[in-house]
Amino acid sequence: MRELNKIILYLLLTLIYLTSALAQSSQTYHLKLLAVQETPTGYEGSDADLYLELKPGNGHVFLNTYPVTKMDTQISTRFAKEIACKHYKLNCDQFDFLYTIQAKSSIIGGPSAGAAISAITAIAIQNLPINEKVAITGTINSGGIIGPVGGIKEKIQAAAKADLKKVLISRGNYPEAYPAPETSLNKPPQNNNTENNNTINSTAINSSNTNTTANIDLISYAKTNLSIDIIEVTTLDQALTQLTGQNISKSVTPLNENNQYTQIMNDLQTMLCQRSEKIKQEIQENNIILDENITKALQQKNQSIINATLKKDSYAIASICFTQNILLKNYYYQKEHLSPSMIATLIYEVEKKATSLETEVDNKKITTISDLQTKIVVKERLDDVKHQIKKYREQRPNLKPEEMYSVLSYTEERYFSATSWMQFFAMDGKKFQLDKDKMRETCTFKISEAEERNNYIGLFIPSSYLTNIQEQINDAKTAQNQDQQELCLIKSMEAKANANTIISSLGVQEQTVNEFISAKEQAAQQIIADNTAEGIFPILGYSYYQYAHTLKDSDKFTALLYLEYALELSDLQIYFPEEKSSLQTISESFSTTHHDILLIGEGMLIGILITLLLVMGIHVYNKSP
Repeated sequence: MRELNKIILYLLLTLIYLTSALAQSSQTYHLKLLAVQETPTGYEGSDADLYLELKPGNGHVFLNTYPVTKMDTQISTRFAKEIACKHYKLNCDQFDFLYTIQAKSSIIGGPSAGAAISAITAIAIQNLPINEKVAITGTINSGGIIGPVGGIKEKIQAAAKADLKKVLISRGNYPEAYPAPETSLNKPPQNNNTENNNTINSTAINSSNTNTTANIDLISYAKTNLSIDIIEVTTLDQALTQLTGQNISKSVTPLNENNQYTQIMNDLQTMLCQRSEKIKQEIQENNIILDENITKALQQKNQSIINATLKKDSYAIASICFTQNILLKNYYYQKEHLSPSMIATLIYEVEKKATSLETEVDNKKITTISDLQTKIVVKERLDDVKHQIKKYREQRPNLKPEEMYSVLSYTEERYFSATSWMQFFAMDGKKFQLDKDKMRETCTFKISEAEERNNYIGLFIPSSYLTNIQEQINDAKTAQNQDQQELCLIKSMEAKANANTIISSLGVQEQTVNEFISAKEQAAQQIIADNTAEGIFPILGYSYYQYAHTLKDSDKFTALLYLEYALELSDLQIYFPEEKSSLQTISESFSTTHHDILLIGEGMLIGILITLLLVMGIHVYNKSP
């Protein structure tokens, strides 16, 4: 009887241990944050603590802050987590994320914790080591790009007070020079005693407000006077390398243009550019002479075509020919002096053709991401045609003749562009389940992302500057209500990309914008290359990537915008399940993750132990007098 009791006790202890192990499957990670707080005498640096606890879940984000921070911190936490998961292709849907920020006093709200939150997310999911003597301050942007923030000098001083050894900042974010404290132009004596070192650092920090005519470099000052290394980083990969001591650089997949895409885009470009020659010929046959202004404009466009040809950018050439066609048509109609009734007749003909093409597109069977992107771009162009015609009819009584010519020429060429893009339905690709329900769900998600970002920017920029983004969001909602899910997708994704462009460019200095663009370009290139290697070629993402490459020397902000478009439109397949064969479905139904196997095994063992305990309990009960 005594032996039996020992066995039962042993089984009970084992059961308690296993149950406890399952319950404690979460782990907490920690990083120091650097912030700025407002005091009666001005702004001062402050440190805070960022904790992340992972728990089994469904990808939900929870944030606790002490004291309570502004709403932008809560929103930027979700952005930062999303970017880390997407950048490293992490399976974040298996966990819930419990972020905690503890500060000594109320700190100024802002997105400067974004890079730290992304970093700790990636570290936690991959269970990487973390050096808690290193801090990072910076925003986090699509593609894993780290952006600039304010208060760098004050934050570095706070890092010294917190006994940190290294601070990571966005490249080019630090002030080139600032007033040097008179008492610390020379390096202070070093002492291995921690208390003395803290005293020295504190003295140097407190004396930094001393007025002096001398200026010194902040990085040199931090190293010499505060014993802080300032490391400039551009990407999340570089930041994680510094934080973990491990090489986190992702393997770069070479980007090879899809042969089918090349052929079809060349054909599209040829169609649009040959149309230019046809319009010129029509102008000449009607004895219309091109004036000096139109001739100069055409020469400039021809030079742009030459530049794009040298860069092998067929999409840019097609875009230039499209705008050239509008210019020529508009000029032609002005010289022909078309009557309002003739304009109305021609616009009606465009409308009929656009309606017919839309019906044809809606009846297309969509099975690949290339199909989806083709339908998206054709539907967007046709919607633009309808929108312009609607405005024309509403405003017709008040329109001047030149305004009518402009509407007619634009709608005609926009319709022709839509017909040209129809060729891309011929592209091959991996098949996905692109049903209406999944499309609606994705569109709802994209609208939510765009609205969050738009509201976020509104915390820093007057809403009057964000009218275009809000209009795109409203258009997306309208399209969704009309069951035009593909149109909803492109409108919401463009709104999100426009918002991302503003977020990304906040605080970027002129001398570092080229490096910032290059980092975005590399991020887009990597996504496109990865998907191409998997048999998923994003025709729109790649077209915008090429166009941004052509623009980056002449129009940097537009190049950034098109890179955001490329990033947003190159990963569409993540929202749709791949179409599986019967054999694949059966195979995957038997496969589980290591985590699942561990949980199943532990559950079975607990079940066996409980059964044994019950059996032994019954046995003892039956034996008892």
